[in-house]
Amino acid sequence: MPEVTVAIPFYNAEEYLEMAIKSVLCQTFDDFVLLLIDDGSTDQSLKIAQSFLSDKRVKVLSDGKNINLGNRLNQIPGLTETKFLARMDADDIMHPKRIEKQLQILKDNPDIDVLGTNVYSIDENNNVVGQRMNVSNDPLISVTTFTHPTIIAKTEWFTQNPYDVLALRTEDSELWMRTKHRFNFKATSEPLLFYREIGNNYYKKYFKGLPGVYYMLKKHKFSKIYLLFFLKYIIVSLLYLIFNFLGLEHILVQKRNKLRLMKKNYISYIQ
Repeated sequence: MPEVTVAIPFYNAEEYLEMAIKSVLCQTFDDFVLLLIDDGSTDQSLKIAQSFLSDKRVKVLSDGKNINLGNRLNQIPGLTETKFLARMDADDIMHPKRIEKQLQILKDNPDIDVLGTNVYSIDENNNVVGQRMNVSNDPLISVTTFTHPTIIAKTEWFTQNPYDVLALRTEDSELWMRTKHRFNFKATSEPLLFYREIGNNYYKKYFKGLPGVYYMLKKHKFSKIYLLFFLKYIIVSLLYLIFNFLGLEHILVQKRNKLRLMKKNYISYIQ
């Protein structure tokens, strides 16, 4: 039995899915299962996923239904037979040593419950434009939240801590806030994922998440920590709307990165 499953849920992701899959198959650590889960795509995504079935490590699940990301994320642990489970999104790209390095960290530090990584920010043309966190002298940093597609944990952790599917578009934030005080969250300061961020109409994404954030606030009985999160989310949403109106939204996207990098495309290993 392989040690780890890499799971990619996807919906109408034909533009970048092939690249995401290839980046997993090009990992230096190759003893894994790649689970591709279709959420009722209407484009060519399913055909793209199925084109990789000649690789025995690849499994494709498609039931023809669109049940949203949260439900697919909760479905994945039940389909996973390996000890570890790694998240991945359909439009991102793995660093070739991501799985190798994250597994080694977990084996060397069995007290870690969930492990994330630093990320490179990339644009629609795979140009690296920034780095989310500064590289620290301490290779492992205590965190309370993650860049979602970087995480890896024991499969049983995901089984015991499901996503709240009613927190639409904020499922991951709700999960971190609900569990951070009970588990050991760490991230490596080394960037091990190329995280796609495109600075157009980001305000729409924030506004679509408002019902989920309000649901979180009600669920947790308007506690102080969730009220502050709700207010911050509204302020950020409005800022993105204003900057979009001024044609400056890309500035806010860039400010998410601690380091600005010269545009450079060096993801040639998956071509």
